[in-house]
Amino acid sequence: MSITDIFTVDIALRTGQNNTHESYLYSHLTGDKIHGVVTVRSHSDVQVDGIEVSFIGEERTILQTGKAHRQFQDIKVLIDEAQLPPGKLFKERHKYHFGFTFEVPDHLSPDVCNHKITSPAIRLAHLRPPPSFGDPSVSGFGGKLKDDYAPPTCRILYTIQATLFRNIPVIDRWNILLVHRIKLRVKPAVDEWPTLDLMSSMNDYCLETDRAIVDSRSKEEYGQLTVALEPPKGFRLPLRDPHSLISNTVNLFLHYRVTGGQSDLPQLQSFRGQIIATTFYTASHYEDVPTKKKDFFGRPKNYCETPFPPFAYSIASLDWAALDDNCYVATLLVPVTLPRLNFIPSFHTCLTSRVYSLDLRLVVPGAAPFHLKAPVHIYAERDPSALPSYIATVGIDA
Repeated sequence: MSITDIFTVDIALRTGQNNTHESYLYSHLTGDKIHGVVTVRSHSDVQVDGIEVSFIGEERTILQTGKAHRQFQDIKVLIDEAQLPPGKLFKERHKYHFGFTFEVPDHLSPDVCNHKITSPAIRLAHLRPPPSFGDPSVSGFGGKLKDDYAPPTCRILYTIQATLFRNIPVIDRWNILLVHRIKLRVKPAVDEWPTLDLMSSMNDYCLETDRAIVDSRSKEEYGQLTVALEPPKGFRLPLRDPHSLISNTVNLFLHYRVTGGQSDLPQLQSFRGQIIATTFYTASHYEDVPTKKKDFFGRPKNYCETPFPPFAYSIASLDWAALDDNCYVATLLVPVTLPRLNFIPSFHTCLTSRVYSLDLRLVVPGAAPFHLKAPVHIYAERDPSALPSYIATVGIDA
């Protein structure tokens, strides 16, 4: 008879003000208490020396050159022996219930990232708990399963695991009888900070573009137009609210210098934009901000890009102001609203990174299109009523 025929183990999580069983996949945030019950039912009289419950976080990546697995969190709770049945004997057809509580940490243990890094900012990013990522059975928000646009090459998974064991006194080890686990969705808070991507010159960002304005027939140059994009502020994901619109304003600065005889100032013919998610992954570890790598044929080797639905605006006219006789400036404020999709906060781990960028395309008559691209930080709001404890903040395992 298999040990799975002797025991039936179930793990139920509780949530909400009434501490009721979860009826759907709940998003556990930084500082949240995860309350649950392990239920053990024995189908024959069996002795069990102990039960350990663990809150585990792990990530996996798969590349053509190899694969990697990393466990970045393993918080353990050993059920008190006083809660076990008399003589530690689990009797046939009896149910036994064991409660447990975990807290979603704000920081990982320092020893989970001990490889070489190029700056303290990278270490700090690697020691932040990442969100659940790439598992369609838990991905979502607001009680619904939703795609998080993770490539199949990487996955970040959180589980609650119950282990039943017997002691082996001679060698001071456990004989594992049964392990049962369930998945859960974790979305840690991510603070607003400057995007790490600006530290790298290898990624394809472009914050300023110059173009000559010429006559379409004679090719005579009328002037030089410079368009500069101010790096946008971060987009804040609201706390447990899947319905709010998430918007921000992007500033564009235009500078035009007249070099020919044309007196008309340039105007925008079209304006289009798009948010793009980029997921980086490696089979070793990242010492710095990841950069895009391509193979001989120009195909991505270590990243995957997901474009979100584009947006477009009709700009009636630019409000030019004269600096001097030949120079004019204008400012364009453009609202950007995230689509109602499952955006995962920006994050960096030792193996995986998710970053976002804003791509803009401006068409001005008489010039080649202006392409601008800036990194965008998406961060998650903290719950002020569920601030993590000191232990959870410094990442000390319970």
